[in-house]
Amino acid sequence: MTKEEFVELIKRENIRSGEYLIVLDQITDAPLVLGCVLEGNVWKVYQTKERSGHFILEEFNNENEAFDFFYDTILLYS
Repeated sequence: MTKEEFVELIKRENIRSGEYLIVLDQITDAPLVLGCVLEGNVWKVYQTKERSGHFILEEFNNENEAFDFFYDTILLYS
């Protein structure tokens, strides 16, 4: 799915990511974030913990694959 489709699906299904915030516009080191962002030509799905900065869960060259994976990741924390 695309980024826009992901946002619509999360709203429509009222999916919560537990204690995590969802960030789609930048990589941040803020605590408890799940994110998916485009850096250069690579989509990066990342996570932050309470104190340790961010780490990349997976990288994709395709937006649809990135947001499918990100959606599945969000479901794990909801």
